[in-house]
Amino acid sequence: MRRFLLSLAFVCGPATALGLNLVVFPNPGLFEVEADQSIGGRGAVLLHKLADVSGLTLNLQAMPIPRALSTGAATPGSCLVGMTRTPEREAQFQWAGPLASGALVVYARGDDTRLLQTPADLRGHGVVVQRDSAPAAWLRQQGITAQEVSQPVTALRMLQAGRIDFWLANELSAAPAIQAEGGNAIKAHLVVMRIDAYIACHPGTPAELTARLHQALQKMRRQGDLAHFGLK
Repeated sequence: MRRFLLSLAFVCGPATALGLNLVVFPNPGLFEVEADQSIGGRGAVLLHKLADVSGLTLNLQAMPIPRALSTGAATPGSCLVGMTRTPEREAQFQWAGPLASGALVVYARGDDTRLLQTPADLRGHGVVVQRDSAPAAWLRQQGITAQEVSQPVTALRMLQAGRIDFWLANELSAAPAIQAEGGNAIKAHLVVMRIDAYIACHPGTPAELTARLHQALQKMRRQGDLAHFGLK
């Protein structure tokens, strides 16, 4: 029944005077596209709560990162969920949040006994990362070459199968994928840094709607609703 109610609350449709389209990235356990195209997972539950607190209609749409970025850049009333805030992006969006904070973690197979002491030790190893993600951007800044894939679950399966040595991911997307996917044991090998995730809205979105999202997230944080997503 709970999943059914979520599907009713987040039927995709155009943004309205009191509504926004929230674009999420599919990820097992976090944002899952159901057979009826509704969005499930613990991330959807969080956004359902955000709709209640903000009083806005939030229409969920799941898209791969490249398509989501182009949609967010072209469509007023569209907001991207889980975006990192960088100097290059700052003026490109209106920002609400943060709604989550997670560590960038290097994952290895459970039986891997190699020791990584610093991120520089990734050089010379096979590393996989999700394309267009904050971990991918961080690796490029460090001059570390990695194989980029479109989905977290693809990276997870490559690691489990021994096709690469390490997987760099945000724990907030990696942990639910590991739990949902199962398979060979995976362990967190090295914590690189922590990053905050925000909701980034097209600059043509009515500012009062973005402000309501921001105020609602602040209230949820004070109430402890974001603790499960790394914010206390």
